[in-house]
Amino acid sequence: MVREGLRQLVTGGEAFVLRPRLDPAFVRWLWEFRRSCSQPRFDAGVRALLALNERTLELFDAYRDAGVSFEMHTAGLVVAARTREGLDLYRAIFRRLRDLGYRGGAIDELDAAALVSLEPALDAAHVVAGLHATVDRFVRPEQLTAGLAESLRRDGVEVRERCELSGLARRNGGLALETTAGQEVADRVVVAAGLPTAPLLRRLGMRVPLVGARGYSVTVAGRGDPPRHALYLAEAKLGLSPFAGGVRIAGVFELGARKAEAPPGAGERLIAAARPYLGGWRPDADAPAEAWAGLRPATPDGLPLIGALPGLDGVYLATGHGMLGVTLAPATAALLAPLVLEGRAAPELAPFDPARSV
Repeated sequence: MVREGLRQLVTGGEAFVLRPRLDPAFVRWLWEFRRSCSQPRFDAGVRALLALNERTLELFDAYRDAGVSFEMHTAGLVVAARTREGLDLYRAIFRRLRDLGYRGGAIDELDAAALVSLEPALDAAHVVAGLHATVDRFVRPEQLTAGLAESLRRDGVEVRERCELSGLARRNGGLALETTAGQEVADRVVVAAGLPTAPLLRRLGMRVPLVGARGYSVTVAGRGDPPRHALYLAEAKLGLSPFAGGVRIAGVFELGARKAEAPPGAGERLIAAARPYLGGWRPDADAPAEAWAGLRPATPDGLPLIGALPGLDGVYLATGHGMLGVTLAPATAALLAPLVLEGRAAPELAPFDPARSV
Protein backbone atom coordinates (compact mmCIF):
# COMPACT_ATOMS: atom_id res chain seq x y z
CA MET A 1 0.00 0.00 0.00
CA VAL A 2 2.90 2.37 0.69
CA ARG A 3 4.37 1.66 -2.75
CA GLU A 4 0.95 1.96 -4.38
CA GLY A 5 0.29 5.27 -2.66
CA LEU A 6 3.58 6.73 -3.90
CA ARG A 7 2.96 5.39 -7.41
CA GLN A 8 -0.53 6.86 -7.56
CA LEU A 9 0.81 10.18 -6.25
CA VAL A 10 3.28 10.33 -9.14
CA THR A 11 1.02 8.96 -11.88
CA GLY A 12 -2.15 10.76 -10.84
CA GLY A 13 -4.14 7.52 -10.48
CA GLU A 14 -7.67 7.65 -9.12
CA ALA A 15 -8.33 4.30 -7.40
CA PHE A 16 -6.10 5.13 -4.42
CA VAL A 17 -5.29 8.81 -3.96
CA LEU A 18 -3.00 10.36 -1.35
CA ARG A 19 -3.61 14.03 -0.54
CA PRO A 20 -0.33 15.10 1.11
CA ARG A 21 -0.32 18.00 3.56
CA LEU A 22 2.02 19.36 6.21
CA ASP A 23 -0.30 18.57 9.11
CA PRO A 24 1.55 17.04 12.11
CA ALA A 25 -1.45 14.80 12.93
CA PHE A 26 -1.57 13.50 9.35
CA VAL A 27 2.19 12.89 9.30
CA ARG A 28 1.89 10.94 12.58
CA TRP A 29 -0.96 8.94 11.05
CA LEU A 30 1.14 8.06 7.99
CA TRP A 31 4.06 7.06 10.22
CA GLU A 32 1.83 4.76 12.30
CA PHE A 33 0.32 3.37 9.08
CA ARG A 34 3.81 2.52 7.81
CA ARG A 35 4.64 0.80 11.12
CA SER A 36 1.48 -1.29 10.76
CA CYS A 37 2.53 -2.54 7.32
CA SER A 38 4.23 -5.71 8.53
CA GLN A 39 3.11 -9.27 7.94
CA PRO A 40 2.63 -10.11 11.65
CA ARG A 41 0.49 -7.01 12.28
CA PHE A 42 -1.50 -7.60 9.09
CA ASP A 43 -2.17 -11.22 10.07
CA ALA A 44 -3.18 -10.25 13.61
CA GLY A 45 -5.51 -7.58 12.25
CA VAL A 46 -7.20 -9.95 9.81
CA ARG A 47 -7.73 -12.55 12.55
CA ALA A 48 -9.29 -9.89 14.75
CA LEU A 49 -11.64 -8.74 11.99
CA LEU A 50 -12.62 -12.32 11.15
CA ALA A 51 -13.53 -12.94 14.79
CA LEU A 52 -15.52 -9.69 14.99
CA ASN A 53 -17.26 -10.44 11.70
CA GLU A 54 -18.21 -14.04 12.49
CA ARG A 55 -21.87 -13.33 13.34
CA THR A 56 -22.51 -10.60 10.75
CA LEU A 57 -24.85 -12.55 8.47
CA GLU A 58 -26.74 -13.97 11.45
CA LEU A 59 -27.18 -10.45 12.84
CA PHE A 60 -28.46 -9.05 9.54
CA ASP A 61 -30.97 -11.90 9.42
CA ALA A 62 -31.99 -11.04 12.99
CA TYR A 63 -32.69 -7.45 11.89
CA ARG A 64 -34.97 -8.78 9.17
CA ASP A 65 -36.70 -11.15 11.60
CA ALA A 66 -37.27 -8.24 13.98
CA GLY A 67 -39.11 -6.34 11.26
CA VAL A 68 -36.38 -3.91 10.21
CA SER A 69 -37.09 -2.98 6.58
CA PHE A 70 -34.11 -2.71 4.20
CA GLU A 71 -32.92 -4.02 0.85
CA MET A 72 -30.56 -7.02 1.09
CA HIS A 73 -29.21 -9.29 -1.66
CA THR A 74 -27.68 -12.75 -1.12
CA ALA A 75 -26.43 -13.86 -4.57
CA GLY A 76 -22.76 -13.39 -3.67
CA LEU A 77 -19.89 -11.37 -5.09
CA VAL A 78 -18.32 -11.67 -8.55
CA VAL A 79 -14.82 -10.31 -9.15
CA ALA A 80 -14.30 -9.68 -12.87
CA ALA A 81 -10.92 -9.12 -14.55
CA ARG A 82 -10.00 -7.91 -18.04
CA THR A 83 -6.49 -9.38 -17.80
CA ARG A 84 -5.20 -12.69 -16.47
CA GLU A 85 -2.93 -10.81 -14.06
CA GLY A 86 -5.89 -8.81 -12.80
CA LEU A 87 -7.01 -11.63 -10.48
CA ASP A 88 -3.58 -12.26 -8.92
CA LEU A 89 -4.10 -9.89 -5.99
CA TYR A 90 -7.56 -11.30 -5.20
CA ARG A 91 -6.42 -14.92 -5.41
CA ALA A 92 -3.65 -14.05 -2.95
CA ILE A 93 -6.08 -12.27 -0.62
CA PHE A 94 -8.52 -15.19 -0.55
CA ARG A 95 -5.69 -17.69 0.01
CA ARG A 96 -4.39 -15.61 2.91
CA LEU A 97 -7.87 -15.30 4.40
CA ARG A 98 -8.23 -19.07 4.43
CA ASP A 99 -4.78 -19.45 5.99
CA LEU A 100 -5.84 -17.06 8.75
CA GLY A 101 -9.05 -18.91 9.58
CA TYR A 102 -11.71 -17.68 7.15
CA ARG A 103 -14.35 -20.39 6.90
CA GLY A 104 -16.93 -18.68 4.72
CA GLY A 105 -18.58 -20.09 1.61
CA ALA A 106 -16.92 -21.35 -1.53
CA ILE A 107 -14.80 -19.11 -3.78
CA ASP A 108 -14.89 -20.44 -7.33
CA GLU A 109 -12.58 -19.37 -10.16
CA LEU A 110 -14.28 -19.02 -13.55
CA ASP A 111 -13.06 -18.64 -17.12
CA ALA A 112 -14.60 -15.99 -19.38
CA ALA A 113 -17.42 -18.19 -20.67
CA ALA A 114 -18.46 -19.41 -17.22
CA LEU A 115 -18.13 -15.90 -15.81
CA VAL A 116 -20.47 -14.32 -18.35
CA SER A 117 -22.88 -17.25 -18.09
CA LEU A 118 -23.07 -16.62 -14.34
CA GLU A 119 -23.24 -12.82 -14.72
CA PRO A 120 -24.65 -11.78 -18.13
CA ALA A 121 -24.23 -8.08 -17.34
CA LEU A 122 -20.52 -8.52 -18.12
CA ASP A 123 -19.04 -8.22 -21.61
CA ALA A 124 -17.80 -11.57 -22.94
CA ALA A 125 -15.46 -9.78 -25.36
CA HIS A 126 -13.53 -7.97 -22.64
CA VAL A 127 -13.50 -9.99 -19.40
CA VAL A 128 -11.16 -12.98 -19.30
CA ALA A 129 -11.65 -14.53 -15.85
CA GLY A 130 -13.31 -14.03 -12.51
CA LEU A 131 -14.02 -15.24 -8.99
CA HIS A 132 -17.40 -16.00 -7.41
CA ALA A 133 -17.62 -15.72 -3.61
CA THR A 134 -20.94 -17.31 -2.71
CA VAL A 135 -21.26 -16.19 0.92
CA ASP A 136 -21.17 -12.45 0.25
CA ARG A 137 -24.20 -10.22 0.58
CA PHE A 138 -24.85 -6.53 0.17
CA VAL A 139 -27.40 -4.12 1.58
CA ARG A 140 -28.57 -0.63 0.68
CA PRO A 141 -26.99 1.46 3.47
CA GLU A 142 -29.42 4.37 3.51
CA GLN A 143 -32.37 1.96 3.74
CA LEU A 144 -30.69 0.01 6.54
CA THR A 145 -30.12 3.19 8.55
CA ALA A 146 -33.67 4.41 7.99
CA GLY A 147 -35.08 0.97 8.81
CA LEU A 148 -33.14 0.75 12.07
CA ALA A 149 -34.24 4.24 13.10
CA GLU A 150 -37.88 3.40 12.41
CA SER A 151 -37.58 0.14 14.34
CA LEU A 152 -36.15 2.01 17.33
CA ARG A 153 -38.96 4.56 17.22
CA ARG A 154 -41.53 1.76 17.26
CA ASP A 155 -39.84 0.43 20.41
CA GLY A 156 -40.15 3.82 22.11
CA VAL A 157 -36.60 5.09 21.55
CA GLU A 158 -36.26 8.83 20.98
CA VAL A 159 -34.22 9.58 17.84
CA ARG A 160 -33.18 13.22 17.51
CA GLU A 161 -32.20 14.37 14.04
CA ARG A 162 -30.37 17.60 13.14
CA CYS A 163 -29.19 17.86 16.74
CA GLU A 164 -25.45 18.46 16.56
CA LEU A 165 -23.21 17.53 19.47
CA SER A 166 -20.60 20.25 20.07
CA GLY A 167 -19.18 19.38 23.47
CA LEU A 168 -18.86 16.55 25.98
CA ALA A 169 -17.58 16.78 29.56
CA ARG A 170 -17.76 15.02 32.93
CA ARG A 171 -19.88 17.11 35.31
CA ASN A 172 -21.51 16.41 38.72
CA GLY A 173 -21.10 12.67 38.39
CA GLY A 174 -22.64 12.56 34.91
CA LEU A 175 -21.81 13.46 31.34
CA ALA A 176 -22.87 16.87 30.05
CA LEU A 177 -23.56 17.02 26.34
CA GLU A 178 -23.71 20.42 24.65
CA THR A 179 -25.97 20.26 21.61
CA THR A 180 -27.63 22.69 19.24
CA ALA A 181 -30.90 21.86 21.04
CA GLY A 182 -29.51 22.61 24.51
CA GLN A 183 -27.66 20.68 27.21
CA GLU A 184 -28.35 17.03 28.01
CA VAL A 185 -27.03 14.92 30.88
CA ALA A 186 -26.31 11.20 30.49
CA ASP A 187 -24.81 8.39 32.53
CA ARG A 188 -23.13 6.75 29.52
CA VAL A 189 -22.42 7.90 25.98
CA VAL A 190 -21.37 5.96 22.87
CA VAL A 191 -19.57 8.20 20.38
CA ALA A 192 -20.17 6.72 16.93
CA ALA A 193 -19.63 9.93 14.97
CA GLY A 194 -17.25 8.71 12.29
CA LEU A 195 -14.58 11.24 11.34
CA PRO A 196 -16.02 14.08 13.54
CA THR A 197 -15.12 11.92 16.56
CA ALA A 198 -11.56 13.31 16.38
CA PRO A 199 -12.33 17.06 16.75
CA LEU A 200 -15.00 16.31 19.37
CA LEU A 201 -12.54 14.44 21.59
CA ARG A 202 -9.75 16.92 20.87
CA ARG A 203 -11.73 19.44 22.95
CA LEU A 204 -11.28 17.03 25.87
CA GLY A 205 -7.52 16.90 25.31
CA MET A 206 -7.63 13.44 23.71
CA ARG A 207 -6.07 12.62 20.36
CA VAL A 208 -7.81 9.97 18.28
CA PRO A 209 -5.86 8.92 15.15
CA LEU A 210 -8.53 9.25 12.46
CA VAL A 211 -8.15 10.70 8.99
CA GLY A 212 -10.67 10.99 6.20
CA ALA A 213 -10.62 8.60 3.26
CA ARG A 214 -13.04 10.01 0.71
CA GLY A 215 -14.97 7.72 -1.59
CA TYR A 216 -17.54 8.34 -4.30
CA SER A 217 -20.60 6.61 -5.68
CA VAL A 218 -23.13 7.23 -8.42
CA THR A 219 -26.44 5.40 -8.81
CA VAL A 220 -27.57 5.15 -12.43
CA ALA A 221 -30.22 3.58 -14.62
CA GLY A 222 -29.18 1.43 -17.56
CA ARG A 223 -30.18 -0.65 -20.53
CA GLY A 224 -30.40 -4.42 -20.53
CA ASP A 225 -30.57 -6.75 -17.54
CA PRO A 226 -28.84 -5.28 -14.49
CA PRO A 227 -26.23 -7.37 -12.64
CA ARG A 228 -27.49 -10.33 -10.64
CA HIS A 229 -24.58 -10.15 -8.20
CA ALA A 230 -22.50 -7.55 -6.47
CA LEU A 231 -19.61 -6.93 -8.88
CA TYR A 232 -16.03 -5.93 -8.18
CA LEU A 233 -14.07 -4.78 -11.24
CA ALA A 234 -10.52 -5.93 -10.58
CA GLU A 235 -8.31 -3.50 -12.45
CA ALA A 236 -10.63 -0.50 -12.07
CA LYS A 237 -11.10 -1.24 -8.34
CA LEU A 238 -14.78 -0.37 -8.46
CA GLY A 239 -17.77 -2.03 -6.83
CA LEU A 240 -21.21 -2.30 -8.44
CA SER A 241 -24.34 -2.95 -6.38
CA PRO A 242 -27.60 -3.56 -8.24
CA PHE A 243 -30.44 -2.03 -6.22
CA ALA A 244 -34.10 -1.63 -6.98
CA GLY A 245 -34.28 1.35 -9.33
CA GLY A 246 -30.61 1.60 -10.28
CA VAL A 247 -27.06 0.26 -10.10
CA ARG A 248 -24.64 1.92 -7.70
CA ILE A 249 -21.03 2.27 -8.88
CA ALA A 250 -18.64 3.08 -6.05
CA GLY A 251 -14.94 3.39 -5.51
CA VAL A 252 -11.85 5.49 -4.79
CA PHE A 253 -9.90 5.69 -1.52
CA GLU A 254 -8.75 9.31 -1.28
CA LEU A 255 -6.62 9.46 1.85
CA GLY A 256 -6.26 12.78 3.61
CA ALA A 257 -9.37 14.42 2.16
CA ARG A 258 -11.06 16.93 4.45
CA LYS A 259 -14.45 17.53 2.84
CA ALA A 260 -17.21 15.16 1.74
CA GLU A 261 -17.59 16.82 -1.63
CA ALA A 262 -17.42 15.17 -5.04
CA PRO A 263 -15.39 17.11 -7.61
CA PRO A 264 -17.01 17.96 -10.95
CA GLY A 265 -17.17 14.97 -13.27
CA ALA A 266 -16.60 12.33 -10.54
CA GLY A 267 -19.76 10.45 -11.49
CA GLU A 268 -18.89 10.42 -15.18
CA ARG A 269 -15.40 9.09 -14.39
CA LEU A 270 -16.83 6.23 -12.31
CA ILE A 271 -19.18 5.27 -15.15
CA ALA A 272 -16.42 5.51 -17.76
CA ALA A 273 -14.12 3.25 -15.71
CA ALA A 274 -16.87 0.62 -15.29
CA ARG A 275 -18.17 0.67 -18.87
CA PRO A 276 -15.43 -1.52 -20.49
CA TYR A 277 -16.41 -4.48 -18.29
CA LEU A 278 -20.12 -4.33 -19.08
CA GLY A 279 -22.10 -5.79 -21.96
CA GLY A 280 -25.47 -7.29 -21.04
CA TRP A 281 -26.19 -4.19 -19.02
CA ARG A 282 -24.87 -0.73 -19.88
CA PRO A 283 -25.25 2.55 -17.98
CA ASP A 284 -27.70 4.86 -19.70
CA ALA A 285 -25.64 7.50 -21.51
CA ASP A 286 -28.29 10.13 -20.81
CA ALA A 287 -28.81 9.27 -17.14
CA PRO A 288 -27.86 11.84 -14.47
CA ALA A 289 -24.37 11.15 -13.10
CA GLU A 290 -24.22 13.29 -9.99
CA ALA A 291 -21.82 11.62 -7.59
CA TRP A 292 -22.31 11.27 -3.84
CA ALA A 293 -19.19 11.59 -1.67
CA GLY A 294 -18.44 10.50 1.88
CA LEU A 295 -15.48 10.47 4.27
CA ARG A 296 -14.57 7.09 5.73
CA PRO A 297 -12.93 7.34 9.19
CA ALA A 298 -9.60 5.51 8.79
CA THR A 299 -7.25 4.38 11.58
CA PRO A 300 -3.54 3.82 10.91
CA ASP A 301 -3.67 0.10 11.76
CA GLY A 302 -6.89 -0.52 9.81
CA LEU A 303 -8.83 -1.61 12.89
CA PRO A 304 -11.80 0.27 14.33
CA LEU A 305 -11.87 1.82 17.80
CA ILE A 306 -14.48 -0.05 19.84
CA GLY A 307 -14.66 0.09 23.62
CA ALA A 308 -14.26 2.34 26.66
CA LEU A 309 -12.48 5.65 26.17
CA PRO A 310 -9.54 5.84 28.62
CA GLY A 311 -9.64 8.77 31.02
CA LEU A 312 -13.34 9.56 30.73
CA ASP A 313 -15.61 7.16 32.62
CA GLY A 314 -18.87 6.36 30.90
CA VAL A 315 -17.72 7.27 27.38
CA TYR A 316 -17.34 4.56 24.74
CA LEU A 317 -16.17 4.68 21.14
CA ALA A 318 -17.53 2.90 18.08
CA THR A 319 -15.74 4.52 15.17
CA GLY A 320 -12.85 4.15 12.71
CA HIS A 321 -14.40 1.32 10.68
CA GLY A 322 -12.96 2.61 7.40
CA MET A 323 -14.46 0.80 4.41
CA LEU A 324 -16.18 -1.81 6.62
CA GLY A 325 -18.74 0.38 8.39
CA VAL A 326 -21.92 -1.35 7.23
CA THR A 327 -20.25 -4.77 7.36
CA LEU A 328 -19.07 -4.49 10.95
CA ALA A 329 -21.85 -2.31 12.41
CA PRO A 330 -24.12 -5.15 13.63
CA ALA A 331 -21.26 -7.01 15.33
CA THR A 332 -19.92 -3.78 16.84
CA ALA A 333 -23.32 -3.06 18.38
CA ALA A 334 -23.88 -6.63 19.58
CA LEU A 335 -20.53 -6.76 21.39
CA LEU A 336 -20.44 -3.18 22.65
CA ALA A 337 -23.92 -3.20 24.25
CA PRO A 338 -23.00 -5.69 27.04
CA LEU A 339 -19.88 -3.62 27.80
CA VAL A 340 -21.83 -0.36 28.03
CA LEU A 341 -24.83 -1.73 29.92
CA GLU A 342 -23.30 -4.44 32.10
CA GLY A 343 -19.52 -3.93 32.07
CA ARG A 344 -18.96 -7.26 30.28
CA ALA A 345 -16.07 -7.05 27.82
CA ALA A 346 -16.13 -9.72 25.11
CA PRO A 347 -12.67 -11.08 24.20
CA GLU A 348 -13.34 -10.29 20.52
CA LEU A 349 -13.17 -6.57 21.38
CA ALA A 350 -9.63 -6.68 22.84
CA PRO A 351 -7.82 -5.88 19.54
CA PHE A 352 -10.07 -2.85 19.01
CA ASP A 353 -9.58 -1.27 22.44
CA PRO A 354 -9.26 2.53 21.99
CA ALA A 355 -6.52 2.52 24.65
CA ARG A 356 -4.07 1.32 21.98
CA SER A 357 -4.32 4.67 20.19
CA VAL A 358 -5.61 7.36 22.57
